[in-house]
Amino acid sequence: MFKKRIALFGSAAMISMLPSVAQGAEASDLAAGAAEEQGTLDEIVVTAQKVPQNLQKAALSVTTIDAASLEKSGIRSVADLTGSAPSIVVTSTPSNPLSITIRGAGFEGIRNDSSQPGVSLNQNGVFIASSVAAAAAFFDVDQIEVLRGPQGTVLGQSSNGGAINVRTVQPRLGTFEGNGDISYGSFNYDRVRLGLNLPVGSDVAVRLAVQQQKHDGSTVASGVPGEPNYKLGNESSLSGRLSALWQISDQLKFDVWVQHYRNRANGDAFKNIYDPSPDPYVVTQDVATKLKQDSTVGAARLTYDMGWSSLEVIGSYQGSMNSAPQALDKLDYANAIRVFGVHDISSLNWHSSRAATGEIDLRSPTDGKLTWIVGAFIMQRSDRQYSIEYQDKNFRLTYPSDYSDPDAIYATGALSFAGTALQTIVTGSAYAQGTYNFSDRLRLTAGGRLTKSRQTGDISVYFGAPVRLETDYTAATGKVNLEYDIGRRSTVYGMWASGMKPGGLNLNPTSVQIPMLFDPETVHSFELGSKNELFGRRLRLNLAAFYNIYKGLQVDSEDPIPYSGGMTNVKRAEIYGLEAELTALLPAGFRVDGGISVMSGEVKSHQQLLDPAVAQRINVMTGGPFVGDNIAARTAAFFAPESDIYGKTPPKVPEFSSRVTLSQKSEFKIGTLTTNFRYVHVSPYFFRVYNAAEDRVPAFDQFDMDVMFEVADGKYYVQLNIKNLTDKASVLSKYTDDFGVGAISYQYVPPRQIVGRIGVRF
Repeated sequence: MFKKRIALFGSAAMISMLPSVAQGAEASDLAAGAAEEQGTLDEIVVTAQKVPQNLQKAALSVTTIDAASLEKSGIRSVADLTGSAPSIVVTSTPSNPLSITIRGAGFEGIRNDSSQPGVSLNQNGVFIASSVAAAAAFFDVDQIEVLRGPQGTVLGQSSNGGAINVRTVQPRLGTFEGNGDISYGSFNYDRVRLGLNLPVGSDVAVRLAVQQQKHDGSTVASGVPGEPNYKLGNESSLSGRLSALWQISDQLKFDVWVQHYRNRANGDAFKNIYDPSPDPYVVTQDVATKLKQDSTVGAARLTYDMGWSSLEVIGSYQGSMNSAPQALDKLDYANAIRVFGVHDISSLNWHSSRAATGEIDLRSPTDGKLTWIVGAFIMQRSDRQYSIEYQDKNFRLTYPSDYSDPDAIYATGALSFAGTALQTIVTGSAYAQGTYNFSDRLRLTAGGRLTKSRQTGDISVYFGAPVRLETDYTAATGKVNLEYDIGRRSTVYGMWASGMKPGGLNLNPTSVQIPMLFDPETVHSFELGSKNELFGRRLRLNLAAFYNIYKGLQVDSEDPIPYSGGMTNVKRAEIYGLEAELTALLPAGFRVDGGISVMSGEVKSHQQLLDPAVAQRINVMTGGPFVGDNIAARTAAFFAPESDIYGKTPPKVPEFSSRVTLSQKSEFKIGTLTTNFRYVHVSPYFFRVYNAAEDRVPAFDQFDMDVMFEVADGKYYVQLNIKNLTDKASVLSKYTDDFGVGAISYQYVPPRQIVGRIGVRF
């Protein structure tokens, strides 16, 4: 560990020295003059700090992905972002929200509606509270920004890992234009998209965007009675967005957008590690799971330029529903009895969420010596959760049609858990941030945010009287960074930043060790970075080294009392790493884009936690929960020396990850041919803090290819995209269920998928 820290700080020192080494290259830029501007890298504009800013002058770690790159990389949703930026890991969970982790800060409380993600999602300046909306497909997107590191000042709800900003295509005044495409490919992949911009007079414009996307699943559940070819991992979704812009005057404008996402599918494809089928794309599961997802987001913004400052007011309403009954053991009856002693099925797994957000900020002009922004954010969110779980020793595939009748529920089978929760969160923040330009080269930025939150929950288990839980907290976060332009196109910066992920409530009123209330998770991050454009702006090289100290790291643990586990806080953990991103224009139309990250981490506090998988093995050995000496054995395991997590690696921290895209563009009289080869690698990592052998996720490797021909006038194009070119069954996600029998399962990358696309712009 000591050697790793020495290497980290040594590398950080090298980062700070790099621009001075590169000044020779930059001197040639100055001599070349305006002629060098031909064949140079385009300027990238980001809005990470709520104002348009050149990526190379933004003193933070951010990766941008434009619409064309999304298509070439086959990135169709947030779930496809693993490897697209350094230090990011995106994992799926069976019919539940995505887990997005950046620099070790993520979302471990997947099954707990009270738990909040460590990476926030923002769309067009609106914080997206719905986890279902995060799973929605990308469509009509202009640019995506992946921000790495705490976002504890001006952006949405405070987050301690980072943020994903989605900027969609906006209405344009005075222009009639549109685009559409049709895609078809492997597994009956079928996608139709349309975008249409309509001017209404000279000061109003409307944009309509719709997408229909369908495909079969690549995994077969062979045990479903009467349906031996039951496909898992399929999709049948419909997305639509209506946006409008009203330019009331030169100083005042109003815009509004509403979008809806609907998906009906058979549930995600996860394979139990004890499934006897040798084929990664065949599972013995005998439950015909169904997934229903709906999400609606509506937002409005008023912007008023007063000259000395600009006022912006944003409001939104968001609603979502996720219904996902599950085969918790991921097996058929015979194999479930063999492995777990029971057949574990969640016949009701229903979540709904409603949220309203409001934000107001005041921003100075960007051309002064001092630039600043002040604002406030408020959100009210309500979540409902209903869960019914059966653990039968007898074969059963029929369940109640009426979940309002407890007698009918008990009469159906061996009920193992029944729970309901109504939770409400009210949070408010005030923030301020300013940048002072000491000179044309030296800048200091400082900002802070004060957040106050209150959360209440009415929790009921086994149809008992609800238990009221309440928690509130006040937290201060902020940042200070100093940046210096060593050359015309080389900048170094040093930054301290803090961030916070809210605490919450557990659905465990009978617990004895795991708290019913868990605390916020905070991080203090120290970062050194360097941003460079060299050799006539043909090479872009951005580097960062970070050291994060986490306090109250949120993880899932089982309790000595069965079905009473939940979120708890690890006192201290440290995660540190190096990141690099490179873009280079090469001769003969070649281009290279790449990124790497090297990370390590360790839990620095002694703490006893019971691995849910260990607890389940005890349940099997003792004949079931609450049977015989079951609780005594679970208690002994909780306090056993091997249950101390000191020195463990935090979840989802791969030591090495990389991506590289090699592209070549050839110009012809009739059009342009662009070919891309993409490779993504993620080294093995631990999925959970327990670091058990079954927690280790194997290395991930994937090759993709894309070929696109665009006619000379840019109006028509054809494209061929191949994902998983080598047809390798890499593990995409691994999941250990903290509920039920604690089943451990894999999700594999789908087999090679070939998709063709024909499109038009008008």
